[in-house]
Amino acid sequence: MADIFQEVDDDLKRDKATAFWKRYGRYIIGVAVLIVAGTAAYQAWTAYDLQQRSARSDAYAAALTLATSQADDAKALADFSEIASGSDSYSVLASFEEARLLAAAEKTDEAIAAWDRIATERGTDEAFGAVATLLSAMHQIDDGDIQSLKARLEPLASPGKAFRPTATELLAILALRENDKQTARELFTSLSDDLSAPAGIRARATQMIEALKD
Repeated sequence: MADIFQEVDDDLKRDKATAFWKRYGRYIIGVAVLIVAGTAAYQAWTAYDLQQRSARSDAYAAALTLATSQADDAKALADFSEIASGSDSYSVLASFEEARLLAAAEKTDEAIAAWDRIATERGTDEAFGAVATLLSAMHQIDDGDIQSLKARLEPLASPGKAFRPTATELLAILALRENDKQTARELFTSLSDDLSAPAGIRARATQMIEALKD
Protein backbone atom coordinates (compact mmCIF):
# COMPACT_ATOMS: atom_id res chain seq x y z
CA MET A 1 0.00 0.00 0.00
CA ALA A 2 1.24 3.43 -0.90
CA ASP A 3 2.37 5.91 1.76
CA ILE A 4 -0.84 7.24 3.30
CA PHE A 5 0.82 10.55 4.06
CA GLN A 6 2.16 11.46 0.62
CA GLU A 7 -0.32 14.33 0.31
CA VAL A 8 0.09 15.63 3.85
CA ASP A 9 2.06 18.82 4.50
CA ASP A 10 5.82 18.48 4.93
CA ASP A 11 5.75 19.27 8.63
CA LEU A 12 3.39 16.39 9.35
CA LYS A 13 5.46 14.11 7.17
CA ARG A 14 8.42 14.75 9.44
CA ASP A 15 6.79 14.03 12.77
CA LYS A 16 6.76 10.80 14.73
CA ALA A 17 3.21 9.84 13.77
CA THR A 18 4.14 9.77 10.11
CA ALA A 19 7.22 7.70 10.80
CA PHE A 20 5.13 5.18 12.71
CA TRP A 21 2.55 4.75 9.93
CA LYS A 22 5.18 4.68 7.19
CA ARG A 23 6.80 1.76 8.94
CA TYR A 24 3.76 -0.18 10.15
CA GLY A 25 0.72 1.13 8.29
CA ARG A 26 0.57 -1.42 5.49
CA TYR A 27 0.89 -4.32 7.92
CA ILE A 28 -1.79 -2.93 10.24
CA ILE A 29 -4.23 -2.45 7.40
CA GLY A 30 -3.35 -5.87 5.99
CA VAL A 31 -4.14 -7.59 9.29
CA ALA A 32 -7.36 -5.62 9.61
CA VAL A 33 -8.43 -6.71 6.12
CA LEU A 34 -7.82 -10.36 6.98
CA ILE A 35 -9.80 -10.08 10.22
CA VAL A 36 -12.75 -8.35 8.59
CA ALA A 37 -12.77 -10.61 5.55
CA GLY A 38 -12.56 -13.64 7.82
CA THR A 39 -15.57 -12.40 9.76
CA ALA A 40 -17.54 -12.02 6.55
CA ALA A 41 -16.59 -15.50 5.40
CA TYR A 42 -17.58 -17.04 8.72
CA GLN A 43 -20.97 -15.32 8.77
CA ALA A 44 -21.70 -16.32 5.20
CA TRP A 45 -20.85 -19.94 5.81
CA THR A 46 -22.88 -20.18 9.03
CA ALA A 47 -25.83 -18.47 7.36
CA TYR A 48 -25.99 -21.21 4.78
CA ASP A 49 -26.86 -24.88 5.32
CA LEU A 50 -23.48 -26.51 4.82
CA GLN A 51 -25.11 -29.92 4.55
CA GLN A 52 -26.76 -28.92 1.31
CA ARG A 53 -24.47 -30.08 -1.49
CA SER A 54 -25.97 -28.08 -4.30
CA ALA A 55 -24.32 -27.32 -7.61
CA ARG A 56 -23.59 -23.76 -6.43
CA SER A 57 -21.95 -24.91 -3.22
CA ASP A 58 -19.78 -27.30 -5.21
CA ALA A 59 -18.89 -24.53 -7.66
CA TYR A 60 -17.96 -22.22 -4.81
CA ALA A 61 -15.85 -24.91 -3.15
CA ALA A 62 -14.01 -25.58 -6.41
CA ALA A 63 -13.32 -21.89 -6.97
CA LEU A 64 -12.14 -21.50 -3.39
CA THR A 65 -9.76 -24.43 -3.83
CA LEU A 66 -8.29 -22.80 -6.92
CA ALA A 67 -7.91 -19.48 -5.12
CA THR A 68 -6.38 -20.81 -1.92
CA SER A 69 -3.97 -23.09 -3.75
CA GLN A 70 -3.12 -20.33 -6.25
CA ALA A 71 -3.41 -23.00 -8.93
CA ASP A 72 -5.32 -20.76 -11.33
CA ASP A 73 -6.28 -17.35 -9.95
CA ALA A 74 -7.68 -16.19 -13.28
CA LYS A 75 -10.05 -19.18 -13.46
CA ALA A 76 -10.99 -18.73 -9.79
CA LEU A 77 -11.74 -15.05 -10.40
CA ALA A 78 -13.97 -15.90 -13.37
CA ASP A 79 -15.78 -18.58 -11.35
CA PHE A 80 -16.32 -16.28 -8.37
CA SER A 81 -17.63 -13.58 -10.70
CA GLU A 82 -20.18 -16.02 -12.14
CA ILE A 83 -21.27 -17.24 -8.69
CA ALA A 84 -21.53 -13.64 -7.47
CA SER A 85 -24.24 -12.98 -10.04
CA GLY A 86 -26.66 -15.15 -8.04
CA SER A 87 -28.85 -14.18 -5.10
CA ASP A 88 -28.02 -16.60 -2.29
CA SER A 89 -25.45 -16.55 0.51
CA TYR A 90 -22.80 -17.98 -1.78
CA SER A 91 -23.17 -15.03 -4.15
CA VAL A 92 -22.28 -12.63 -1.34
CA LEU A 93 -19.24 -14.59 -0.26
CA ALA A 94 -18.18 -15.07 -3.88
CA SER A 95 -18.35 -11.30 -4.33
CA PHE A 96 -15.96 -10.84 -1.42
CA GLU A 97 -13.58 -13.41 -2.88
CA GLU A 98 -13.81 -11.78 -6.30
CA ALA A 99 -12.84 -8.42 -4.78
CA ARG A 100 -10.02 -10.00 -2.76
CA LEU A 101 -8.49 -11.57 -5.86
CA LEU A 102 -8.79 -8.32 -7.78
CA ALA A 103 -7.00 -6.47 -4.97
CA ALA A 104 -4.29 -9.13 -4.83
CA ALA A 105 -3.79 -8.68 -8.58
CA GLU A 106 -3.37 -4.93 -7.96
CA LYS A 107 -6.61 -4.19 -9.76
CA THR A 108 -7.55 -1.93 -6.88
CA ASP A 109 -10.16 0.16 -8.68
CA GLU A 110 -12.03 -2.97 -9.75
CA ALA A 111 -11.81 -4.40 -6.24
CA ILE A 112 -13.16 -1.18 -4.76
CA ALA A 113 -16.02 -1.24 -7.26
CA ALA A 114 -16.84 -4.81 -6.22
CA TRP A 115 -16.88 -3.93 -2.51
CA ASP A 116 -18.96 -0.83 -3.20
CA ARG A 117 -21.42 -2.96 -5.15
CA ILE A 118 -21.83 -5.29 -2.17
CA ALA A 119 -22.26 -2.37 0.21
CA THR A 120 -24.96 -0.66 -1.82
CA GLU A 121 -26.83 -3.64 -3.23
CA ARG A 122 -30.43 -3.81 -2.09
CA GLY A 123 -31.03 -6.63 0.35
CA THR A 124 -27.40 -6.95 1.46
CA ASP A 125 -27.13 -7.95 5.11
CA GLU A 126 -26.09 -5.01 7.28
CA ALA A 127 -22.98 -6.80 8.53
CA PHE A 128 -21.88 -7.66 5.00
CA GLY A 129 -22.50 -4.08 3.89
CA ALA A 130 -20.37 -2.77 6.75
CA VAL A 131 -17.55 -5.18 5.95
CA ALA A 132 -17.61 -4.21 2.28
CA THR A 133 -17.55 -0.51 3.17
CA LEU A 134 -14.57 -0.97 5.47
CA LEU A 135 -12.62 -2.95 2.89
CA SER A 136 -13.35 -0.33 0.25
CA ALA A 137 -12.27 2.47 2.57
CA MET A 138 -9.11 0.67 3.64
CA HIS A 139 -7.99 0.46 0.04
CA GLN A 140 -8.62 4.17 -0.50
CA ILE A 141 -7.26 5.42 2.81
CA ASP A 142 -4.09 6.95 1.34
CA ASP A 143 -5.52 8.69 -1.72
CA GLY A 144 -9.32 8.49 -1.75
CA ASP A 145 -11.60 11.48 -1.41
CA ILE A 146 -11.50 12.31 2.29
CA GLN A 147 -15.00 13.77 2.62
CA SER A 148 -16.58 10.86 0.76
CA LEU A 149 -14.75 8.31 2.91
CA LYS A 150 -15.70 10.14 6.11
CA ALA A 151 -19.35 10.17 5.07
CA ARG A 152 -19.27 6.40 4.63
CA LEU A 153 -17.27 5.62 7.76
CA GLU A 154 -18.96 7.91 10.28
CA PRO A 155 -22.20 5.86 10.45
CA LEU A 156 -20.13 2.74 11.14
CA ALA A 157 -18.28 4.55 13.94
CA SER A 158 -21.46 5.38 15.85
CA PRO A 159 -22.16 3.68 19.23
CA GLY A 160 -23.43 0.13 19.04
CA LYS A 161 -22.07 -0.64 15.57
CA ALA A 162 -20.18 -3.92 15.30
CA PHE A 163 -17.17 -2.48 13.49
CA ARG A 164 -17.09 0.86 15.31
CA PRO A 165 -13.42 0.56 16.47
CA THR A 166 -12.13 -0.19 12.97
CA ALA A 167 -14.18 2.62 11.44
CA THR A 168 -12.97 5.03 14.14
CA GLU A 169 -9.35 4.08 13.51
CA LEU A 170 -9.77 4.79 9.80
CA LEU A 171 -11.39 8.14 10.59
CA ALA A 172 -8.39 9.01 12.73
CA ILE A 173 -6.06 8.23 9.82
CA LEU A 174 -8.16 10.47 7.57
CA ALA A 175 -7.86 13.23 10.16
CA LEU A 176 -4.08 12.91 9.91
CA ARG A 177 -4.33 13.19 6.13
CA GLU A 178 -6.14 16.50 6.71
CA ASN A 179 -3.37 17.55 9.12
CA ASP A 180 -6.05 17.70 11.85
CA LYS A 181 -3.92 16.33 14.65
CA GLN A 182 -6.36 17.37 17.36
CA THR A 183 -9.22 15.32 15.91
CA ALA A 184 -6.88 12.40 15.28
CA ARG A 185 -5.67 12.56 18.87
CA GLU A 186 -9.26 12.65 20.19
CA LEU A 187 -10.27 9.65 18.10
CA PHE A 188 -7.21 7.65 19.09
CA THR A 189 -7.83 8.55 22.74
CA SER A 190 -11.42 7.32 22.51
CA LEU A 191 -10.13 4.02 21.15
CA SER A 192 -7.39 3.72 23.75
CA ASP A 193 -9.94 4.24 26.55
CA ASP A 194 -12.53 1.89 25.07
CA LEU A 195 -12.36 -1.41 26.94
CA SER A 196 -14.71 -3.02 24.42
CA ALA A 197 -12.35 -2.33 21.49
CA PRO A 198 -10.03 -5.11 20.31
CA ALA A 199 -6.70 -5.17 22.13
CA GLY A 200 -4.73 -4.59 18.94
CA ILE A 201 -6.65 -1.45 18.05
CA ARG A 202 -6.32 -0.10 21.59
CA ALA A 203 -2.57 -0.74 21.54
CA ARG A 204 -2.12 1.02 18.20
CA ALA A 205 -4.22 3.94 19.42
CA THR A 206 -2.02 4.29 22.50
CA GLN A 207 1.09 4.30 20.33
CA MET A 208 -0.38 6.95 18.07
CA ILE A 209 -1.31 9.16 21.02
CA GLU A 210 2.33 9.08 22.12
CA ALA A 211 3.52 9.75 18.57
CA LEU A 212 1.20 12.75 18.24
CA LYS A 213 2.44 14.48 21.38
CA ASP A 214 3.99 17.84 20.61
